[in-house]
Amino acid sequence: MKNRSSSSRAATLGIGVWLALMLSGCGPRNFVKSPTAPWTTVLVRPGITYDRVWDQTVDLLVKHFDIEILSKEDGYIRSDWMYRWTGETTEDYRVRVTVKFSPDRSRCEVKSEAEWGGPGDWILGTDRRLEREMQDALRDRIGRAVAST
Repeated sequence: MKNRSSSSRAATLGIGVWLALMLSGCGPRNFVKSPTAPWTTVLVRPGITYDRVWDQTVDLLVKHFDIEILSKEDGYIRSDWMYRWTGETTEDYRVRVTVKFSPDRSRCEVKSEAEWGGPGDWILGTDRRLEREMQDALRDRIGRAVAST
């Protein structure tokens, strides 16, 4: 009986170790594997000028990210990859944000991209926390509503 109990405990321990390894291989907690990151639309408040909307959006992004592409005329901003979004600098997880305005400047679309794995082995996805934080911050600064697309 003792042997069976020891075997059972060893099997349970083995399954627990296997599960822990499998779960730790799924990426950071807010990472969602996806071939493309979804865009979210923030409707710009009526009466606010594009110059003010642009300034508020740029101000928000530069406080958290280095900017890779910035074109006011095209209404497009993309941050550089950030490797410390999880709270510590890491080479196996990175995020970035892209913002684009509609041609009539009535809508601002935002997406968060995330990659997990490392150089040469990146798994594409999005970061739910970053996505929510950017939506909420943009809505508070320039918007009136948020809708997913």
